[in-house]
Amino acid sequence: MKYEEFVIKFNKQVFSLAYNKQLILAVEVCKKLYLDYVAFAQKYEWGNPDILLDAIQIAEQSKTQPADKTFIEQILKKVDEVIPDMDDFGGDILGSYALNAGVAVCETLSFLIDRNPKHIYHIGTCLTDTVDFKLQENKDLAEEQIDKNPLMIETRNFLIEQSR
Repeated sequence: MKYEEFVIKFNKQVFSLAYNKQLILAVEVCKKLYLDYVAFAQKYEWGNPDILLDAIQIAEQSKTQPADKTFIEQILKKVDEVIPDMDDFGGDILGSYALNAGVAVCETLSFLIDRNPKHIYHIGTCLTDTVDFKLQENKDLAEEQIDKNPLMIETRNFLIEQSR
């Protein structure tokens, strides 16, 4: 599936998905990206993986019990504080991965507050962007090569399947 086709299909599906399934998708993507944040935090001794993990757990618990919006807003501020600024880390690719992991968690918390499906779409984008960065880490690939890469195909298929 080409990038443009994926974007259209994923966006359409996300906006028609039930709230609980949107939340499940958000949490699953955050879990996938979490280890990239941990690797970044260990290398640079910066950030706080526990804050992201706590936020992911709060989102997961929200599947069965509604979370207090004021509490979520407080956690959102804490997560925002531990998202790396790329300029501070010399453009290291690990920083990009950690940025995407942190943004995905922020988007998930924002989704818990306002239930806007655009957050779910952005969370999916964090995942595909991270995979794209990983594929291009050691080589400059054309969009067509990325579209055909098994890891990108698997990632896009995961997002399409989870958003049905």
